[in-house]
Amino acid sequence: MRTAVILTAISLGIFNLHAASFKPAPGVKVDKFVEVPKDVKPSKASDKVPEGVVAHENLVFGTGGGRELKLDLYAPKGDGPFPGVVVVHGGGWTGGNKEAFRSMAQQLAVKGFVAVTIDYRLAGEAKFPGAVEDCKAAVRWMRANAKKYHIDPKRIGGVGGSAGGHLVGMLAGTGKSKLFEGAGGNEKQSSAIQACVMMGAGVDQATRAAETKNPIQNQLVFFGGTYAEKKELYVAGSPITHLSKDTPPILLIEGEFDSPGERYVEFRKQLDALKVPNRLVIVQGGKHGCWGSNPWSTPFVEEIADFLKVQLR
Repeated sequence: MRTAVILTAISLGIFNLHAASFKPAPGVKVDKFVEVPKDVKPSKASDKVPEGVVAHENLVFGTGGGRELKLDLYAPKGDGPFPGVVVVHGGGWTGGNKEAFRSMAQQLAVKGFVAVTIDYRLAGEAKFPGAVEDCKAAVRWMRANAKKYHIDPKRIGGVGGSAGGHLVGMLAGTGKSKLFEGAGGNEKQSSAIQACVMMGAGVDQATRAAETKNPIQNQLVFFGGTYAEKKELYVAGSPITHLSKDTPPILLIEGEFDSPGERYVEFRKQLDALKVPNRLVIVQGGKHGCWGSNPWSTPFVEEIADFLKVQLR
């Protein structure tokens, strides 16, 4: 009987026999280990608009600090309505731009989502919570323009990498609390998301700072001071601070060589206690930021799309 159960699990993809060499850190529970094809040569993901996808680039979605903020929108051809996804780039809060995630947004459009990749004010321009406010403004814009772009306003998810994952985590925790809404536009709309995907994201900035011997430069810029000087901001700027029963389902996905799952041990304990569905997926051989290039970008998109299809159906 035990053998039959194991064979069934393997056939369903629950177990991966080729993942035997991967051993998670103590306390880390991995829900899935994804093998990547060995015959695919590393390459930068293409940002060429795929067949069957409609592009609307450099649309103004709101304002931040008095200036216009823009996004690129990619949608499946058809009337929909389709679930929406806001895609948030990384760069340590101090760099990066929406173009870095164009390819992922386009591939999500191929999978049946209206995906937008957004710009937000970087920390050199606006300290916390400026970037969070801009991400919320983008979600509100999607709802305000849902009919025009064939978006289902009741089904919007968020995907972010590194610092972008942190920002999406902030969206997930504060969607119904009205924190950090800002004044970027469409204030009557909700900024809540119904599913969250975090790739290599920091979820507890306060603990990270407290346990680091030397201050982390990006945190100093983002929060405007050291942990000792700005403790309340470090706490408020940590997704783990805002978890509640209203937090949507969360997918945590990262590369095998990106301290996989170690950031999320306490985070997942709290999600489990709140009965918020959560899942950790590790992609073979990947380092931090690997989601932007092959052979890793394809399995990342596949896992993300599968998760969002379930949570936003």
